Amino acid sequence: MGKRIWMLLPLSLLFFLSQFYRATSAVIASELMRDLSLTAENLGFLSSVFFYAFALIQIPMGASMDIFGAKRLILFLSSVGIVGAIIFALAHSFPVALIGRGLIGVGMACALMGPYKLISVWFPARAFATISGLILSIGTLGSIVATAPLAFAVNWIGWRKAFLFIAFIHLVITIWIYIAVKDSPDEYQAGDISDLQNKNWVKGSMDGVLSVLRLPSFWLIALAAFVRYGTYISIAGLWAGPYLEHVYNIPLIDRGKILMLFPVGFLLGGPILGFLSDRVFRNRKSVALLAMFFYTIFFFPLTGFFPTPSLIMIGGIFFFIGFLTSCGNIMYANIKELLPRSISGTAMTAVNFFTMGGAGIFQYVMGISIDKFSLPQAQLPPEAFSFAFGLCFVAAALGTVAYIFVKEVHS
Repeated sequence: MGKRIWMLLPLSLLFFLSQFYRATSAVIASELMRDLSLTAENLGFLSSVFFYAFALIQIPMGASMDIFGAKRLILFLSSVGIVGAIIFALAHSFPVALIGRGLIGVGMACALMGPYKLISVWFPARAFATISGLILSIGTLGSIVATAPLAFAVNWIGWRKAFLFIAFIHLVITIWIYIAVKDSPDEYQAGDISDLQNKNWVKGSMDGVLSVLRLPSFWLIALAAFVRYGTYISIAGLWAGPYLEHVYNIPLIDRGKILMLFPVGFLLGGPILGFLSDRVFRNRKSVALLAMFFYTIFFFPLTGFFPTPSLIMIGGIFFFIGFLTSCGNIMYANIKELLPRSISGTAMTAVNFFTMGGAGIFQYVMGISIDKFSLPQAQLPPEAFSFAFGLCFVAAALGTVAYIFVKEVHS
């Protein structure tokens, strides 16, 4: 157990960085638009390129983890992310910033799926949702640091120096992973080697991918994951900041404090929903479906059908959106249990491909739709956000309906 804890700590911190990187745009949006001369559409694309790069790595990464082990992939990709963070911090043009943020996305591609693969090897199946929920909660502290603490840091030393400091922390965590993490305990390595390793690795990886793609429930879970995380990160990780600035006229540091409610909700939701799934319902589908239903409901007050919500209501909405979207770890557990353990990495990264693809597409589409409402001096009216949030409500409802038809598995 001591070895497992020593291994989980740096892995959780790597996911902490992943959550930090992806959520920073909401706080530094105005600074990026000013320093890099960006439009709302440019900003949406700059933020979303992290997720495009992240998503494109998922499928080959999943098969590679199943064949070669998670540790090698984590170390290599994490090193790429460090380089990307430095480039982004030093960027003085939109194209260079795109390259930097894209490399960060590549570098963080293994920050959650790598630990998930290792959990599936080191821990019993009945503990997967609980342990993964704990990692999600620890990682969510990165989203919290990307709100008010980042706002204070940006106000003090600027966003560039803040990112250079994070790149240094990233390097330290990567070295810790090199020292502490092993791909499997000795007894597992001796007694249950992946079937894929006994085949030609190219053929084996393709067999694994095809096994995942042939499963109808995979496509339903993938759709739900696509809209769940796409809508969540588009608001929590980017557009909630401009929303508070343009609709409520809230200054930077106060915006950071309100944005913190998203990750605080996520922090609490991960272990609670994981516990309900593992120990109470002993069922992945029921918990994920209920969470998706209420997640959709909390978007409705933002769609413009009601008067502009008070700040207290906004705080509650942000908190519960964060709490309910943490059902994502249950979706990963769901797909993992529908397929053989030997292709668990492929199965989870295939879902993660759609998860991160949704984040990239929704951020960019929302940026385009919000840009259509732009006023002189780059002002954005409430109607711009109501329309964009309305798209999120419809998409989340579609994902909820899809999950109704997912195959039920009792853990």
